[in-house]
Amino acid sequence: MKKTQLICSMMLVGLVVLAVLAACGGEQGPAEDTPPAGPSGEELVQDRCTVCHELDRTTSASKTQQEWEATVARMRGLGAELTDAEAQTLVEYLAQEYGP
Repeated sequence: MKKTQLICSMMLVGLVVLAVLAACGGEQGPAEDTPPAGPSGEELVQDRCTVCHELDRTTSASKTQQEWEATVARMRGLGAELTDAEAQTLVEYLAQEYGP
């Protein structure tokens, strides 16, 4: 009987330890290999577009997504420093905020 009680007690302690570990694990941060989120479309407009011209030149325009894609591609060709991902973020933002 004592041997059975000892085994049951050890199993119970093991289950309690597992429950505590699971509860303390909580929400974990991003994985090590997850790249940080890039700048928002608004930040890109303010940081990159204003290098060459005033902000109102961009914000006063009204273009379709295709027109914004062409504009951003043209600006990249003229030297705007944007990665492909940043260019896509910028186009999506401009089309949403400054579309027809």
